[in-house]
Amino acid sequence: MSYLSSKSAVIALSIVISTFITPFRASAQSWVPAKALGTVEYEVHYKIMGIDTKVATATISLEKGNWEQQPALHSHAVIRANSVFKLFMKAEYIADAYLSPDGQKPLYFINPTEKGDKAGKFECKYDNKGGTIRSEVVRPPAGPVSSSFSLDGRTMDLLSLLVHIRFLDMAPGASRQMHLLMSGKSIAATLTCQGIDKERFPGTETKRFHLKMRGRGLMENGSGDEINVWCTTGSDHRLLGLETILNSSPMVVTVK
Repeated sequence: MSYLSSKSAVIALSIVISTFITPFRASAQSWVPAKALGTVEYEVHYKIMGIDTKVATATISLEKGNWEQQPALHSHAVIRANSVFKLFMKAEYIADAYLSPDGQKPLYFINPTEKGDKAGKFECKYDNKGGTIRSEVVRPPAGPVSSSFSLDGRTMDLLSLLVHIRFLDMAPGASRQMHLLMSGKSIAATLTCQGIDKERFPGTETKRFHLKMRGRGLMENGSGDEINVWCTTGSDHRLLGLETILNSSPMVVTVK
């Protein structure tokens, strides 16, 4: 496995974190459970030449906040490459998502990027009154590329979706169609609840979800088109792990 493949694994993780949609069964004024707030640390492993290797660390936080002077949930994600993999990531990957207090509606997403001394970004603005999503991608030296999508309740960025999946109330075997916004494109996908899993994390009961993307995966070469996600069934609704296959090797994200 080349270092280039390792770089691809780290980049693909950033896409994962940069979450799967259904509304909360809660009123528009309620907050998620207090135990669900806070910061969780993760380790990222990828097989290089058949050897399981720790390639990055990550954190995802969820806190009460404000967006445009209104109460909101704020999720903040950071990824840091380890050792030689820092050669492939000149800066930390950072993304922020804002959602309504109950997590039902995404409000805003931003992933700032840099290329040399030029600033870029992938940004999504959700107009819940107008029923549209406006995304903008800036990749220097190219100018901004804007796209518009329908705000149908089943289309959003992945970080917002990672917040959602922690609180989903789906029956085992149930599926729903959705779209993921990645780099300004809308990717069709199917999310399936696979039910209770007591084996993946011994001693902890989790609910397992499976996401299948169509047409492409986390990487533009099509790799990473299926993702398994595990969340606790307790009051903290903790996101314990993610797993996908990139270039024939598993990339595994687990809580520290």
